[in-house]
Amino acid sequence: MLIGCGKNNIEQNDSEIQDSSTFAGYGGYWSYEGKTHEQIIAEGGIELSCTITEDNQFSGTLFSQQEITERFASIEDISGKIEQGELYFDYSDDEWGNSGTLHIQFLSDSIYVDVLNYKKADSGSDYGINGAFELIRQKEELSENDITDNSIYNSSWTEEEIIKAVNERSQYYKASAYYSEIIDYWENAREVRDITNVLEPLFETDKKYYTKEEFESEPMLVIHLAKNEIYARHGYIFKNEDLYNYFMGCIWYSPTCDSTDFDDNIFNEYEKANLEILSDLDTY
Repeated sequence: MLIGCGKNNIEQNDSEIQDSSTFAGYGGYWSYEGKTHEQIIAEGGIELSCTITEDNQFSGTLFSQQEITERFASIEDISGKIEQGELYFDYSDDEWGNSGTLHIQFLSDSIYVDVLNYKKADSGSDYGINGAFELIRQKEELSENDITDNSIYNSSWTEEEIIKAVNERSQYYKASAYYSEIIDYWENAREVRDITNVLEPLFETDKKYYTKEEFESEPMLVIHLAKNEIYARHGYIFKNEDLYNYFMGCIWYSPTCDSTDFDDNIFNEYEKANLEILSDLDTY
């Protein structure tokens, strides 16, 4: 059983809970002691990954791994609306048959998770998620300000530099709702099973003219992403969380221009023509 490793007797007062109407900024990866996912796999620990909309709708996963046995447990599809800085979620399985209620509190600089009403599986369980944990933002989390011109992929990079950048940004790519479908597309439609999917855009829409027929055979998600990567190529910062996470996961992308300041006159003739076709086809 995983024993709670959060602080004891946490004070539940108004000053601790973030006084804000929106908690969207809490989206991302949180863990005990700020461990990265790789550290948790190697050393054991607990991690909360989540996305939160502007109207405080939460979705996420709580994952834990034991260091010695390497046993892991997870509570998936956590969902609900954050109210007054708190969220309650009943779960019926943590991969070991245990059940309970998650009480998640969004504090000023941490997330506090407490497992209430914990019940072991009827058949007994040697492991599970139980206790209380104070989680802080993972140390590897990358912000827009951390991405400089030097961190944008170019052909002169060494393999070590490429792998480092891919690992740093992978947290965003995996947090996007498009992750599973676009990975499946690259692997099965394009038969690409390396990291090309984050090294370069889906299409060369800035270098050649495409026809409607070339695009309309593609999945709707791919058309949607192809349209938006025309903007992404010029540093457009997306307000949509899934688009933001998807492109932040691509090491060719540099978020440099807020949507309110973006001028589409920057597009070249190829991009303008391709954008017109893609906009007509995009119904995603």
